[in-house]
Amino acid sequence: MKLFIPGPTQVHPDILAEMARPAIGHRTPECAELWAAARAGLGRLMFTQHEVFMLTAPASAMMEAAVRNLVHEHSLHVVNGAFSNRWFEIAKSNGKQAVAVDVPWGQGIDADCLRAALEAANAEGKSYDIVTVVHNETSTGTVTPLPPLAEVLQDYPNTLLCVDAVSSMAGAEVRVDDWQLDVCLFGLQKCLALPAGMAIAAVSPRAMQRAAEVENRGWVLDFLRLAKGNEKEQSPTTPSTAHLYALVAQLARIEQEGLENRWRRHSEMAAMTRQWAAGHGWLPFPQEGNRSNTVSCLARGEGPDFVPALNALKAQGILVSNGYGDLKGQTFRIGHMGEHTMDDLQDLLQRFDAALNAEVQS
Repeated sequence: MKLFIPGPTQVHPDILAEMARPAIGHRTPECAELWAAARAGLGRLMFTQHEVFMLTAPASAMMEAAVRNLVHEHSLHVVNGAFSNRWFEIAKSNGKQAVAVDVPWGQGIDADCLRAALEAANAEGKSYDIVTVVHNETSTGTVTPLPPLAEVLQDYPNTLLCVDAVSSMAGAEVRVDDWQLDVCLFGLQKCLALPAGMAIAAVSPRAMQRAAEVENRGWVLDFLRLAKGNEKEQSPTTPSTAHLYALVAQLARIEQEGLENRWRRHSEMAAMTRQWAAGHGWLPFPQEGNRSNTVSCLARGEGPDFVPALNALKAQGILVSNGYGDLKGQTFRIGHMGEHTMDDLQDLLQRFDAALNAEVQS
């Protein structure tokens, strides 16, 4: 099966081979070296000197970790899609006083909107411990520029900026330290092009200070416990050494390609997809200025019904995603991320066209 969905994505055979290496003890010097190499490579990937945590868990675990470690009581959540809403739901399920800023799907939040939400809280005599934002909302292919939001938060020093970069990290520009992100989390199975199974987060010094002040952080997700493990280049719990081998090897492959070259490749694939879609009368679902370079969410517009073509491609062993949730049948999503190339994408689009033509002729 060839995956053009927004994750999981294709894994290079050399990386799959790394997953098959013999297991090693997770308290051995060999594993400590592997742990240290992974954290160092992730730091370079994220442009950060902050603490880097790794968990054998889905990225949603780091969403919950941010809530449990950093929120005394109040949290603010920008909700413009399914996964930003998940973070809001996680906060509520942990007993926090969570508030959502609802933004129409297909739009990002702008600085003025964020400032208005923070000022409204101040007028009520409260403040938020964190703001959560999904950088690249996978459900709608919508990207939200982060530096303007970080600038707003300079006026609210007690409010930490927590960012989900699940479908942007390694496929689009993300600079954790320069952009003043307090938590930046992601998984492996999207632009990083690894099998799912690990969650990563960079956590700023002031976020670590906050965590030391928050009670009931839990055990597995406790930032302070994870930091103590890092001091020994260890995980407090048993990690997947198979993923560690694959991660170190893939980070080396990414550095060989060059991170900016990788960003450019994703941008070029996005441009090709949009041009192809326009030729069929399909429109980008996100508004101008908020369109992802890693996943294209395309609305039907005046174009033909795409569902029969999606089914035909699936019969050929090629997966392209229908719309997410309520957008099913109204949009579809092409994940042009990870190890896919322009040639791979060109082949997909030609096959898509052939499926459309076959439907017309039938």
